[in-house]
Amino acid sequence: MSKIVFIGIILSAIFAFICYFATENIIVSFALFALTLLYFVLVIQRRFKKYFKMITRFHNCYYFINNFIVSLSVKESISGAFASGSESLGQDFKEELEGIQDLTENEKIIYLKRFFPFHLYSLFTDLIVLWCEQGGDILAMSNYLSNECRETEEYIIFCQSENRKIIVEFSLLWAFSLLILSILRLVLADFYHSITRQVFYPYAVLGIFLILLFSIELLTKRMTKIEIRGWNYGEK
Repeated sequence: MSKIVFIGIILSAIFAFICYFATENIIVSFALFALTLLYFVLVIQRRFKKYFKMITRFHNCYYFINNFIVSLSVKESISGAFASGSESLGQDFKEELEGIQDLTENEKIIYLKRFFPFHLYSLFTDLIVLWCEQGGDILAMSNYLSNECRETEEYIIFCQSENRKIIVEFSLLWAFSLLILSILRLVLADFYHSITRQVFYPYAVLGIFLILLFSIELLTKRMTKIEIRGWNYGEK
């Protein structure tokens, strides 16, 4: 079970419990539970799967480029640099390499554009081709590329930090709102006893939770929309 699905189950149970506590309507509460769980399984999980794939892929690309360039500056060997750059990368990268064992290191570098579809990796391959043809100081030649990689990595870290702040603020806001709804149920017991008999009331409470789910939709779209040049959200 993925972490997103687990969170979805927990939130579904919490939402359904609060809904039942406020409305005493088991049907509406169960419908909310099912709707929330399906939303997390079918929408949120897929969205974050793509997001985490992009982040992991770029981190691997970043480490591969840096390790490759540093190793190449010391060993001045493409094969040695490629071996150094490939160390400590994820299982996806290793599986990708297993299918191209017959290629030369230079061909592997070019082929990996499919695995690292970022603009920075295209710059890296052009740089390696130029170094193979003309030679030179690879550290000096890669200065611009290294700066761009570092800035993109810092941008991702910044976005992730901002996302954590947004989650905390969002959670506190809605937790406080639902807490008020629950407190009013206890404080105004007589009023709630009469209003729960109204046909519209359970659906009004359900509407509040639908607004909450819509807010989660907007929030998660914003959180996962990190622009890294070269990455295509529609295809990955």
